[in-house]
Amino acid sequence: MTTVSAALTQIGLLLSDGSILDDDDGFLAAIRPLDRANLVELARTSPGVTSYEVVDSGGGAAVVVAVGSLEQARTWQVRDLAVSASASKNAVAVCRLSQLGVQRRIYAFGEAFGLSPAVMRVLVALYENCDVKDAAAAAGVSFNTARGYLSEARATVWAPNLPRLITWAGVGSVGADSSGESDHPAAELFSLSERQRQLAGLIADGSSRIAAALTLGVSDAVAKKELAAVYAATGVTNATGLARIFADLRGLAIVTRSHNGPSEPHPPPPSRSLILTDSDGRRIAVSDYGPRGGKPILVLHNTMNCRGVDRSLVSALQASGYRPISNDRPGYGDTDPPPQHCHGQAYLDVCVEDIALICEEMRWSQISVIAHGPVHVALALYRAKPDLIEGIVIDAPEPDSAYGSAPGGMLSELKRQFARRPWAVASVVRILGALASFERVSSFMRDWTAKSPSDRAAMSDPALMMDFYRKLLPFRKGRIDGFVREQVFQATMGKPPTIPGTSSITLVIGQTDFMHDADENLAYWNEVLPDARLVKVSDAGRFISYSHPERLVSELGRLS
Repeated sequence: MTTVSAALTQIGLLLSDGSILDDDDGFLAAIRPLDRANLVELARTSPGVTSYEVVDSGGGAAVVVAVGSLEQARTWQVRDLAVSASASKNAVAVCRLSQLGVQRRIYAFGEAFGLSPAVMRVLVALYENCDVKDAAAAAGVSFNTARGYLSEARATVWAPNLPRLITWAGVGSVGADSSGESDHPAAELFSLSERQRQLAGLIADGSSRIAAALTLGVSDAVAKKELAAVYAATGVTNATGLARIFADLRGLAIVTRSHNGPSEPHPPPPSRSLILTDSDGRRIAVSDYGPRGGKPILVLHNTMNCRGVDRSLVSALQASGYRPISNDRPGYGDTDPPPQHCHGQAYLDVCVEDIALICEEMRWSQISVIAHGPVHVALALYRAKPDLIEGIVIDAPEPDSAYGSAPGGMLSELKRQFARRPWAVASVVRILGALASFERVSSFMRDWTAKSPSDRAAMSDPALMMDFYRKLLPFRKGRIDGFVREQVFQATMGKPPTIPGTSSITLVIGQTDFMHDADENLAYWNEVLPDARLVKVSDAGRFISYSHPERLVSELGRLS
């Protein structure tokens, strides 16, 4: 089982009378005996679940802890707890995020984004004090200097305000499998209503009160009243303090696996999962959507998500006689990574051989391809296996990461940051993967698609939004190897040379793609692939397969 670094958490065991059985980390001794007895009682009255409580850890410092039976604690992402069988029957486990561990996590977060030590010192002080004036005093700098450092940090990590900065630094740096992140522990601990929980989570994530009210469909007056109740229940006085206590509880939820992620009100399109094995024993994961007698078409996932075909494209393809399949590329999702030395072209060679193995196992002599962005993979396949490929349609084709002049928001800036600092890709991706909760991604999507009506309409469909989110889940579990390799490749490859003879390739670009200027992207690929067909769709954005699946199918028909 993956565990959070032992330096980031502290865990101990109490006996049924509140006395200490295991306190290697030394934090239980600082808790008053009466409070320890209350923790034991909390575990006794809530068998089989993890509970949460706020306790005085000495000197008046309040900390949040998780409490559960020893059996429950064995599922947590913490160090092993070795105790005798007789002692374990009534033992109660208590876990907290260590103060030193929080500081180390925030420094690691800052280093991933290239923040200076001085900026990180103020950020740690803000996390601990939840007030800029107090943070300045704790860091030994002036108030204006602290404000300047925090503004620099916000700009670097795309945080519009301090609550989001606190949340990103606190939650994104926990590590391990973050799919258990949840705000239910906060609701339980502070007796928040469902609406109060949702409102508090939005505020902690950086929404304004007015924006949060719009999201929840209530008036600003109602949101103001509910937020006042949240502050009273949690004991904080501002949004930054709320973000801090929610970051701690979300971190503990991740450590204790209190929640298994979003429910599935919109299950994925039916598919058959296959696991193939190459000659080296490496597993390759494939989803086959059928029907068995359909014409095979491979759907290549984007560089920033994993396998899976959204329901709108599945329906359009099957209606036109196709049999869509999708595989995780090496190091993505459920496909094993290639050897450590495989980068750049060597990695692409493994991608091609995986696809060739799939076709061999399925006894397909020729396939068509739809690629959601990864031109480098599609071209590697086209050049290495020309007889295998009938035609390729690439929607929202990705140029190299350094290309483009138009600002395109967070994702575009992220790509450019990768181009400037390719060595930091893994650290940044790990943080962003940890932060990718369904609620957070949905909120970002509303911002990203604001100027693209077709994308906004598609991602307002809860079923399509879930299709999109589902392809991000492996990143929350720490499976980022392929993501990192492909982003590093895109960050360092530069503009490809001109490649003639690509008349069986079509590139489809949406006019309102929020990551790239459509005309710049067309010009880029026209130089690289002068013989390919380039199509600009005036009423489409980035998510063409979601909003215009029939257009992709139509372009496939032209290549047949």
